Amino acid sequence: MEVPKLKQMLARGAESVIYKIDQWGFPFVLKWRQEKPYLLKDIDSQLRRSRTSRECKMLTISRTLGVPTPAVYSVDLDNHTILMDFIAGTQFKQLAGQLSQSTLISLCHRFGRLIALLHAGDVVHGDPTTSNVIVDEKSRLWIVDFGLSEMNATIEMKGVDLHLIHRALETTHWDIQEDMLDATLEGYVDLLGNTAEPTLSRMNEIRERGRYH
Repeated sequence: MEVPKLKQMLARGAESVIYKIDQWGFPFVLKWRQEKPYLLKDIDSQLRRSRTSRECKMLTISRTLGVPTPAVYSVDLDNHTILMDFIAGTQFKQLAGQLSQSTLISLCHRFGRLIALLHAGDVVHGDPTTSNVIVDEKSRLWIVDFGLSEMNATIEMKGVDLHLIHRALETTHWDIQEDMLDATLEGYVDLLGNTAEPTLSRMNEIRERGRYH
């Protein structure tokens, strides 16, 4: 795919490149899954096509579950691109260390509730780190990057999701990790009630057996 130079690159990951573009007088995000030269061309194209399609589906499903995500406007499976809302804000990862204790706890609590909404709908995010949470100017949380998200989630998959949150907080926010984790799990339990227990137990089991995903 030829990417026009007018696009502003926001991020580049192992699988995709994120651009901010202006279209119809509004800002949008264009996510392009780039080629992997070490794969056979047909296999690479098929993988990128299926992952692009799945991510669009997961973004839409997650919105129907009540989780704020970027709205998808168009998808081009041949060029492996998704055009979606640009969410103006700051990564939670960048903000966390600058916030007051009460604000931090409040945001983590809401983050936990959003993950609980996904899990209640048997959806896992797959990479639920503070890098994939955007805080807008009204302090609303938006969950982004559903490239690893899956449906029909089992207790094991949900436990892995929570384990990934725990591990991400340890590595990225080590000095405030306990407060962040406690508030996140409190928000999770507040929404799910007793039904959260099997997933919390599985998270602890995964941690104990040293299983990393």
